[in-house]
Amino acid sequence: MPNMDEPVDGANGENGLFWHPSSFNPVNFYRSFARTQHYDSISRPNYQVITGQKVNKILFASNTTRATGVQFTSRNPGSKPLAVKASKEIIISAGTIHTPQVLQMSGIGPRDLLEKAGIEVKVELPGVGANFQDHAWLNVGYIWSNGTPAVPSDIRGQGDPKTGYAPNLGAWIGMPTVSPDGYEDLAARYEAQDPAAYMPPNTHPDVIAGYAAFQKFHANLMRKKNANFLWLPLKGDASSSLLSMHVLSHGSININPLSPSSEPIVDYRALTNPIDIDIMVENIEFLRRYMSLPDFATSKPVETNPGANIKGEALREWIRRNWIPTTFHPTGTAAKIPRDRGGVVDEDLLVYGTEGLSVADASIMPLPPGANTQSTVYMIAEKAADMLKARQ
Repeated sequence: MPNMDEPVDGANGENGLFWHPSSFNPVNFYRSFARTQHYDSISRPNYQVITGQKVNKILFASNTTRATGVQFTSRNPGSKPLAVKASKEIIISAGTIHTPQVLQMSGIGPRDLLEKAGIEVKVELPGVGANFQDHAWLNVGYIWSNGTPAVPSDIRGQGDPKTGYAPNLGAWIGMPTVSPDGYEDLAARYEAQDPAAYMPPNTHPDVIAGYAAFQKFHANLMRKKNANFLWLPLKGDASSSLLSMHVLSHGSININPLSPSSEPIVDYRALTNPIDIDIMVENIEFLRRYMSLPDFATSKPVETNPGANIKGEALREWIRRNWIPTTFHPTGTAAKIPRDRGGVVDEDLLVYGTEGLSVADASIMPLPPGANTQSTVYMIAEKAADMLKARQ
């Protein structure tokens, strides 16, 4: 692979070729997740899970912003709202998509949006629902024209975990490796942008200030070899998925002001920042150089989609048509950053301007990691538990 290193520890090291474990039992293929680790073994009187319900809003003590309970309704037709009271603290863990909805329905969020929805403003926090990010991807088609794959189909199940789970082979790749001659120009052009240029009209100044801070941070990441901008899975087949791990076009997730209790409006604002396309162009050119290496000569790879002759504006248009804005790693809509930069929670995960209300899910991430979000979400939950216990 061009200019690629192979870390000593390919499962947990620096950028380069890697292997990562899967979250399942390799004997019975049963998924390992929060339930198997935490929930099934819990049997105590102060732990109760109520299913089939939808949260309407957080309840506050009269004329204050001290959270005291949660109003919810059964999803069964005709059900009436119920409420549960909290003696100490309420933690929202509704995820990147629904945490901003719960906050906004409770009167916490952008003032203009809440007023349009007819919701009393409890705390004006313009960052609620802003700063939405995800990993994006597309697929470049190849075939082995002589019919012989570069990796034998029987590679699985030969005892070595690094070959036994071939889909978990891949490469984390920084921009200096992807584009040795172009990464500095990309970083400089991005850094020079007006931070409001590709944001919606009337974006709150606090949200713009937050994006300006990300802009400098991301530009510096582009200059670092060990800051992952491309994830290239190495599955042994010809076609390749290219995953953009730091997308510069930020979106939003907000309530529908005409129907606040309906599903929220998810707006990726995909490819609004043109440098996202520039980065993917460099990713595709890197893949083309990779597939032309002598190692693949006997397999004779041929690019079928978009086709090796597709370059320039034609390639950019192909990217626009084939861009998939999610890998189901949504983050950022209740970010843990300063309030005057569009932040929603503080260092202790408490919602700004409130008492007894915190958030613990992927929405607090200021930006997604250059990897899967699973481990980071578990870490957030465990740190939140420590913080909660320390406050009691």
